[in-house]
Amino acid sequence: MSRRGMVSDVDAQKQVNSLSELVDHASRALGPVLAHDALGPNECLVRSGELIVLPADAPTVRKRLRGVYSHEEIFAGAIRMHLKAVERDRVVEIAREVGATPNHVHLACPIMIGTSRPVVGGRLPELLGEGTVALLDTSLEDPHGALVAGVLRHHGASVRPFPVLSASGFGDDLTLAAALRATRSLPVVLVASGTYSFNDECPPVLASCGTNVVASAGNGASTRPWWPAALPSVTAVGASASFSGHGPWVNVVVDGVDVPSTVGSTQALCTGTSFAAALHAATLVPVP
Repeated sequence: MSRRGMVSDVDAQKQVNSLSELVDHASRALGPVLAHDALGPNECLVRSGELIVLPADAPTVRKRLRGVYSHEEIFAGAIRMHLKAVERDRVVEIAREVGATPNHVHLACPIMIGTSRPVVGGRLPELLGEGTVALLDTSLEDPHGALVAGVLRHHGASVRPFPVLSASGFGDDLTLAAALRATRSLPVVLVASGTYSFNDECPPVLASCGTNVVASAGNGASTRPWWPAALPSVTAVGASASFSGHGPWVNVVVDGVDVPSTVGSTQALCTGTSFAAALHAATLVPVP
């Protein structure tokens, strides 16, 4: 990987102040995305016109949506309901009315509070231990996933990739939920991304995360819960830096600045809670 291709999930040169600034980037990766409560206290990104309903709630929601939605599909143990075109921009309002949730957009791209770019080169510490971590992130061919995997490998953990994000670092509730279901039996699962929700409550489709999940606390410099990290069953990892998510829902704080990562023959120092979470996850792998 070239130096030009190395990017941190916290990047001063790409700093943004609001999630709404990422709407166009997310839309290019996922299809139409909306900013809810732009610049407000409940700001989040959602997929246009998509509602998520748990099977037990589906009969009631269908009745309430009569004439408003076009079709549905079963995905990741939930039902995704698609609103008619004229109603798609009202997805959060309709979700509230009918007892559903929008399909929130998850991100592990350069966001919020910027600090530094990775530094390539330099002497890195010795490798520690061995083990396996399921990495729910971008493909290992893409920068974010490659760098997070590089932190894990640098500290002796082998990586089992489960791509849940686009190359540019965007995903959604349903895609993450499917990967979490597939990795329930694995000893350590690392989620190096997350989302704010429209009501600051956990999206129900993510609520059954197992105790094997380690998740980054986000780079929003906020006490606002970042999902799935804020779930009680999940180990939420923040960084000892001003950009980190923080509050009573954060379980572990480690150094998330200039974290060593090795990708092939390239060495990098990376900054962000994704890399802090990878550091912690590497300490949890079973030692043969």
